[in-house]
Amino acid sequence: MVGGLVVMVLAAWLLSAPPAHIRPAEAYVLPEPSAALLAVKAAVDDMGAAGLLGPTVPGHDDVVLQEERGQAFITARDGWIWRLELGSGKAERFVRTPLVASGAKFPPRDPDRMLFCASHLHGFQPEHEASVGVYELRLSTREIRAVALRVPLPPPLKPAGGGGEGAVYPLASTPALRFADMTEANSRPMAFCNDLDISEDGQRVYVSEPYDYPGAAMGHEAGFREAITLARNGRLWMFDLEGKSAQLVAQDFHFVDGVLLDPGSASAQGGTGREESIVISETPKFRLLRLFMGGPKAGTAEILQEGLPGMPDGLSRDERGRIYVALYRGRPRSAAWIHANPWIKPLLLRLPPALLPISHETGYLVLDPSGRQPLYLTLHDGQRVSSISKVNPGHEGIFLASFARDNQGVHVVDYPAVLTLQQGNPPSGAASGR
Repeated sequence: MVGGLVVMVLAAWLLSAPPAHIRPAEAYVLPEPSAALLAVKAAVDDMGAAGLLGPTVPGHDDVVLQEERGQAFITARDGWIWRLELGSGKAERFVRTPLVASGAKFPPRDPDRMLFCASHLHGFQPEHEASVGVYELRLSTREIRAVALRVPLPPPLKPAGGGGEGAVYPLASTPALRFADMTEANSRPMAFCNDLDISEDGQRVYVSEPYDYPGAAMGHEAGFREAITLARNGRLWMFDLEGKSAQLVAQDFHFVDGVLLDPGSASAQGGTGREESIVISETPKFRLLRLFMGGPKAGTAEILQEGLPGMPDGLSRDERGRIYVALYRGRPRSAAWIHANPWIKPLLLRLPPALLPISHETGYLVLDPSGRQPLYLTLHDGQRVSSISKVNPGHEGIFLASFARDNQGVHVVDYPAVLTLQQGNPPSGAASGR
């Protein structure tokens, strides 16, 4: 009888094993929040009093503001882009998207054209099968067209336990592959298009791909293995719209999620028109990095913030350059121990995601333009707003995108006094699509 039980346990262990490509990384020491972070943490939860617009809007990844036109566009998890009328607070479905839209931006000086990522969402069945990638929406016609769906075959990722940090490839010395020359032999479809940012001249789109193995999708259920393993499967791509080509910017980072270009960096390179640096979030690693694609630091990365109290997701700036970081979920108390003891991960990877510890806290962090100095941190228990995926600073308030499955409406909070006292209220036009 004991032998039969042993056989059953062994069979269950083998049958529940994750696929071979799911491999935990080496031990990682997760830092505690810094004294600088704790010093700017709000004593009062300002999100408990969040206002609500468009109460019929479901969970969504991004809110793209066009305040000069009195509207905003919302990339929702129901497979639609919604339009929100800012004056009346009314919202309606605007256009159905290929798969599910996530990060979106208007190119500078082109308010009729919005670029957005589209990917699979765990548990969502699209009306029509489509390719993952970057798409363009023309507001005036509601037409959608594919912009970039394939990427060059990249170098192999570092093996699990390989140590070290990720690789950054200087734009000037990295080969690009033209869209017209892409074949099955030299390229592959994008697996997961999460977030994007656009160069100041509107010609280059930087896109995060958190991981590329089968089943890549948005949603906690799809990404929990990445959160457990801390494997370096993330990549950052650049699509050149003028040159109609794609090239790899960085790889061997963990779950590259939010992307935010540093303003003015192209001119700092003597007018080459190429961006010098970009900020990314490594979500389940609780940190922010700056990657240098050009200039004297080309090919390097620096840590801006680590040991954050929540998972950093989408990134945005106000017109003064301050960085707003969405903290999707709080950091579980067990996270530091799990990552310091990777021997436990093969067991955890066999468990259903619902059994793993999660935090229902959510919030946001504001940093100075360099990303090095915390200015404001607030955390919320998730009762009013949950799973904040993007924080968009607007003229009259801060818009909090909630990716929660049961979310209803678009949440807006007032600017905290500490930010308005530092540099005055945001000027007219802040966050107008940027």
